[in-house]
Amino acid sequence: MQALCKASDHSPDVTCPICGKGFHIYWERTSRTQQDAALPAIQLALREHHDHPETATHPSLPFTVPSWSGLPQFSAAALLGGATL
Repeated sequence: MQALCKASDHSPDVTCPICGKGFHIYWERTSRTQQDAALPAIQLALREHHDHPETATHPSLPFTVPSWSGLPQFSAAALLGGATL
């Protein structure tokens, strides 16, 4: 399942376990069970952002988990999750 993560300072859905930065999550599917199952992959992606000190820690633009090569606003998660980018 795809999720779109967008940085947020207000009422985040998830926070980075390393730095505490918050993100809103827009989901491709509405099943809470599927969303809960996808959270470990999102947490892992947020941790992995810290593995590359030569770049900014977290992307400044929204990103998808799992990642894909298209524009974030056209991801299934953005379209089905109602994201405004």
